[in-house]
Amino acid sequence: MDPEQNLAAKNLILPAAETPAFDYLPLTIHNGTAYLAGQLAKVDGVQTNPGQVGSEIEEAEAGRQMQLCALQSLAWLKHYLGTLQKVERVLHLNAYVACTREFEYISRIADHASQVYITAFGGENGRHARSVLGMVRLPQNAPVMIDLRVAVRA
Repeated sequence: MDPEQNLAAKNLILPAAETPAFDYLPLTIHNGTAYLAGQLAKVDGVQTNPGQVGSEIEEAEAGRQMQLCALQSLAWLKHYLGTLQKVERVLHLNAYVACTREFEYISRIADHASQVYITAFGGENGRHARSVLGMVRLPQNAPVMIDLRVAVRA
């Protein structure tokens, strides 16, 4: 099965790739590695439910938004590559969570993004190294953001 079929089997559908609001490329490719810029959980160009996890945002909502960030990253990969079948494997995920000092479950929130990649590309090619970082604030007051590196086939 292809990655989009794998996602669809779990009722996960790629959104339209959201155009950046500022002056940067959402994705660059160099020597077989695609570097994706920070992805927010935008819908129609608007950050959904902004705020800090642990005060304004519940963990479940942060997990939903983290999943949307991952799907958004796949939408950009498909846009640039033409198909997700050109993704050889996910290499590294950075997951950022804007949270209170007391909130301690940022890795559980990041798992929502990791599961999207494992679902799309399978355990061997979707499982990846990652860093999870708690932040005071993210762009557009987003509760979560990711950036990603993947190996791509020519």
